Amino acid sequence: MKPHSLPPIILKNEDGGFYLSSSNELDDLYHFILGQAKRFVSAKSAALYLRNRKGNLSKIGLVADKTNAGHIAKHVFKSKKSILVKKGTQLNTNDAPVSESYIACYLGDEIGDMSLGVLVLEGIKHFQNFSEQDLDLINYFSANLNALFKDTVFSDVEPQFFNSLTTSVLLLIDNANIHNNNNRLQYFLEEIIRVAVLINTSVDLEHVLVMVMESAKSVFRTEASSLLLLDDKKEYLVFHTVTGEKREEVSKIKVPVGQGIAGTVAVTKQPMIINDAQNDDRVFRDVDKASNFVTRNILASPLIVGDEVIGVIEAINTIDRNNFSQDDIDTFLSFSSACAVAIQKTRLLDNLNVTNLELKQKLSTLESIFDLGQAVLESHDELGLMSKTLSILTKELSCEDAGMVIIEEKNKNRIQVYARQLGIVRESFFPMFESRLFLSLMESGNPRMAVVTPQLEESFLELEFYTLRKNFLILPISPRGGNLRAALYVSGKHSAHSFNETDLRMLKTLSSPLAKAYENLRLNQEIITKKSIEKEIEITRKIQNNILPNALIQSPLFDLGVKSVAAKEVSGDFYDFHAFGDEQFSFLVADVSGKSLPAAIFMAMSSSIIRTLSRTTDMSPSELLYRANQLIYEDSQSGMFVTLFLVNYQRKTRTLKFASAGHNDQIWIRKDGSFELLKGKGAPLGVVPHTNYHGGEIQLEPGDILVFYTDGAIEEKSPDGEEYGLDRFIDYIIQRREESSQTIIESVYDDIRSFSKAEEQYDDFTVMILKFAEVESFEMVKTFDAHPNEIPKLRDFISEHLEKKITKPFAFDDILISLDEAATNIVMHSYKDTNLQNPKFECKFELIGDKLKIVLVDEGKPFDRKKVPKPSVEANLKGERKGGFGVYLMETLMDKVSYEYNGKQNITYLEKTIV
Repeated sequence: MKPHSLPPIILKNEDGGFYLSSSNELDDLYHFILGQAKRFVSAKSAALYLRNRKGNLSKIGLVADKTNAGHIAKHVFKSKKSILVKKGTQLNTNDAPVSESYIACYLGDEIGDMSLGVLVLEGIKHFQNFSEQDLDLINYFSANLNALFKDTVFSDVEPQFFNSLTTSVLLLIDNANIHNNNNRLQYFLEEIIRVAVLINTSVDLEHVLVMVMESAKSVFRTEASSLLLLDDKKEYLVFHTVTGEKREEVSKIKVPVGQGIAGTVAVTKQPMIINDAQNDDRVFRDVDKASNFVTRNILASPLIVGDEVIGVIEAINTIDRNNFSQDDIDTFLSFSSACAVAIQKTRLLDNLNVTNLELKQKLSTLESIFDLGQAVLESHDELGLMSKTLSILTKELSCEDAGMVIIEEKNKNRIQVYARQLGIVRESFFPMFESRLFLSLMESGNPRMAVVTPQLEESFLELEFYTLRKNFLILPISPRGGNLRAALYVSGKHSAHSFNETDLRMLKTLSSPLAKAYENLRLNQEIITKKSIEKEIEITRKIQNNILPNALIQSPLFDLGVKSVAAKEVSGDFYDFHAFGDEQFSFLVADVSGKSLPAAIFMAMSSSIIRTLSRTTDMSPSELLYRANQLIYEDSQSGMFVTLFLVNYQRKTRTLKFASAGHNDQIWIRKDGSFELLKGKGAPLGVVPHTNYHGGEIQLEPGDILVFYTDGAIEEKSPDGEEYGLDRFIDYIIQRREESSQTIIESVYDDIRSFSKAEEQYDDFTVMILKFAEVESFEMVKTFDAHPNEIPKLRDFISEHLEKKITKPFAFDDILISLDEAATNIVMHSYKDTNLQNPKFECKFELIGDKLKIVLVDEGKPFDRKKVPKPSVEANLKGERKGGFGVYLMETLMDKVSYEYNGKQNITYLEKTIV
């Protein structure tokens, strides 16, 4: 833009920047503009911060806080953005809060270099209510003022510049007022549309009325608004919806019809304006007294549905003006009509909901009858049936609690109660003497409905206090042909009224199928319980059978026999034995407390622990019981325990070590018929966490007998009450000690049963007998050179000592052939390609009764059986002998062949029965 074409009020400095001219005439105009701007927003003071020739901001006008106002002006001038500053705001972190509110609007072009200044308004009267609207108005005013400054023309010939600018400013002020009114009208229209949409889309009357009254308060720029509705008797107006700071206090007040402004409008059906409420006698003063509020002016309109007044709405105390005007009435009637429509719509919906509710109630009754039938079909126990049925009763009869009181068939002195309270059904029991009302009604068969009064409560006993609250309905039930004596009750009706004849008919309808279902379930439960017991016995029996060993140990060293017979369906006894090769054996007998399924599981756990320890450790019986007790105690949470007697037998030394865990003494019968009781000391397993066990050690001889038993073997009684006893038990076994172990046990069992003469045993019977045989046993060892010439010497060594002892057909030949093959493998293969000087091998044989064990030891190359090829029989028949045939031959002829390499030596084991 060329300098001569610039508007004369806007000048350009030497740096090319723009600024506003200054003169006395212009300064007067600036002050006039500031006065109008203050009037627009009810500001306390105003100032123009205009850019001067030097590019700085010069202030025109007065503000109270020059520092903060100047900071705000500089910020707006720099950012070119108008702002609102609320009272109490900190402009910067370290600044004190501002003491007044501000509106600051930018003068100039937002895009370009023409920045003229800032209009600052201080102390806005209603900043908290209308700041956004005020900012919009001042922005509009500032933008148009900026345009006037740019477009004003100065002429020396016709000095009308100031008059033209003043006239333009006056027109601008009128336009600003029109703009403000248009904005208010647009806001009003938007609010009317929003309220209409809200009424049409929402079914929440409370929410709709609050929003409508908030909208009215905002549109009419008042401190409060309220909606009052007539009560049912149309005597009072009750505050239904209140906006403003005093809503809680005002909501509690009732305005009599005909009194106060609202009461008068309700009678006249005409709107009213009261602009001097403090001096108008028609104003209802109780509201101001209760709320400590000062009512200055009131705008009131009736709520009319058809020709009937249902309430009144009010707008209280204008904020930015002194009085309501007649123009406000037409606008306010729009809000009263909206509220009336919303209330009428809700009432119509309520009537429709009542009708629907009645239909639903009838449908619910049919559904309840159907649900009861389903509950009867689906329930598997009494508690399940009661949970479903009592839930149906409380729903159908709209009450808090329900229940069934039953006189027990098996226990006539006790009352069984199923009570549904707080949504949960619980089963309880009461003595007969703790009820008076229920028993009298069941005796008479008459139902009763009543309200629980203090006088009635005086007759209550414990059962009535437990079941009956507020009000109740009790219906005795006693089906024909049945043994059921019971009563149904419901209590705590939700409605204001107590139970009625309709409720009684419904209860009678539901009681008949419930009573029949309860009796059927009770009978079914007895059958199920019986089957459950049978199943439990079957499971327990299987567990016990799995615990006991499948087969007896077979050994030439002893003759083992065992018999265990349960007194009832299941037994609490168990026994076990284990062989550690041919050198060591363990035996035990035990008795577990209890006979149920848990006892069987405890038995399985205990036997598993003992069996595992005895077969995987080298502990003595005392040490083993100590460790087993620790483990069993950890799992013994039901008070169960096990008594046990454990022995460990060493073949070579013929030593028997034993220990007892609370078990009865066991019996050692010597070959000559004398006997001794083996006594141990220690608590049963599972009773205490830590305890020591003390046993003993004996030396056994061939012909000795060990008898292990549980107390059921000696505690059987005769019809006269005489006990079979330990002495009789020992004498009977001694007399038959020449018989086999199993024969002795079967015989003593029969004798005990004959002594008892009872069909059932008194207790479980478990007896285990060990008879130690008089077997020939010796061993020989000889070392041979690893040379083919030594193999015949090996055969001679075996023949010399064993030929006469081997009586089993072909056994001697099988042994010689197998030894020949084994020795040949050692001489020809084991030591082949080795640097050992004078290689040798050792032969050891051991005879135990009819069992021959042969052990060959060499120090040649490690022998790996897996690498031996499978022999070809066809090739060997043709004379083409290949590898693997010797090994195959040995394993075929001998009873048992095994191989071991201990890191230095190859060890070959061969076993054969020779008798």
